[in-house]
Amino acid sequence: MRTTVTLFALIVGASSPVLGQSLRGVWRPVQVVVDSGPDRGRHTTDVQPGLLIFTKGHYSMTFVQGFKARPVPSDSATNEQLGLLFLPFTANAGTYRYTGSTITLSPVVAKNPAVMAGKPFSVVVRMKGDTLWATPTGLGAGSTTTWVRVERP
Repeated sequence: MRTTVTLFALIVGASSPVLGQSLRGVWRPVQVVVDSGPDRGRHTTDVQPGLLIFTKGHYSMTFVQGFKARPVPSDSATNEQLGLLFLPFTANAGTYRYTGSTITLSPVVAKNPAVMAGKPFSVVVRMKGDTLWATPTGLGAGSTTTWVRVERP
């Protein structure tokens, strides 16, 4: 009987997203695979910095899109030049739901007011240990980012 209970606990723990594969922690991107367009292919050495943080019910994400580092502006940079430096920068935070293989993010605050005022968006994920593969649905679809956990709660 004890063996059956132990086996059941191991099976439930391994298959449950809450018990076996928790999103909680801090993640950084290490690879982006783009399906089409001028950036098509697998990117590893040119992945730009970012952080994805999950707590019990909230998330925060900040990252630089694309595959080129943003230049450091000069002291004499115009407002227009400074504004262009922020175009590839994404930042938002809010609440999330994790069901099955889908994370639904509901931004509360965002760099882009349209993201803040818009609808929640979803990301299909696969997780193994401290590696997370995330593929956006809808806007942003067509790429998969591999994130590695850099800190556990």
